Amino acid sequence: MAISDNNSRRIMSEINITPFTDVVLVLLIIFMVTTPLIMQAGIPVKLPKTQTVSDVSEAGLTITLTKDDKIYFNDVEINKNHLENSLKNRLLNDPNLLVIIKADTHTFHGNVVEILDMAKTLGVKRLAIATEAKSTERTRK
Repeated sequence: MAISDNNSRRIMSEINITPFTDVVLVLLIIFMVTTPLIMQAGIPVKLPKTQTVSDVSEAGLTITLTKDDKIYFNDVEINKNHLENSLKNRLLNDPNLLVIIKADTHTFHGNVVEILDMAKTLGVKRLAIATEAKSTERTRK
């Protein structure tokens, strides 16, 4: 007959939190690293300021023109030839698609007109140009 030791067969009644703490710290580090990447506002564009700004609450397709002549199609850099094909494909799926053009204030007017003309030629029925509201406060001298 074997003699059993009751102390070796006791059930552990305490929770070991070391693995849990390790997992939480790793998740915290992952969130700290990825949050700035997620929170980027997109493409840095200084929009022109206007007195009247209408809010477009409807989501649409965005074409962005930067001051250094880069074109972005829904936040993805693209060249003019690919822009035309991509826009044409999107219009086949949704002919009433709203196209929003965001152009930096320092973008050449001719580039904006060229994109507008391309969109109209492809059959875009709904176009919008993104602007920012002018501040209502005037500085006193």
